[in-house]
Amino acid sequence: MSDKSGKKKSKKAAKAVSQPSVLGGLPSTRPERIGRTRGETRPRPKAARPAKPKAAKPSATAVATPPRPVPPPEEPRRPSGPPRGTEVVTTAVQAVGEIGQIGVTVGRRLLKRATDRLPRP
Repeated sequence: MSDKSGKKKSKKAAKAVSQPSVLGGLPSTRPERIGRTRGETRPRPKAARPAKPKAAKPSATAVATPPRPVPPPEEPRRPSGPPRGTEVVTTAVQAVGEIGQIGVTVGRRLLKRATDRLPRP
């Protein structure tokens, strides 16, 4: 196997020629689109605008609605700093309660495992 220049082709090159690549079998141009042609443009339909509600004419019998109550202003936030004594105590009590719950859960599991290992009569 030699080409026009007289050089021998390697096995890889010979194999590549005999098996075309996946993309090599595709056409080089894109197919035409099924719908309209590329240059064609269609006028877009105008969006339907919702009808504006007509303002009611004030009448002599119309009653004025009372103004809505203004919500109370939010409490100003305290600048964050070191916790105060009551906050420390509250946090400590919550932590002890959570640790107690964990202890009860683990203890219950250990007790259940121990009773499951006992021989049954």
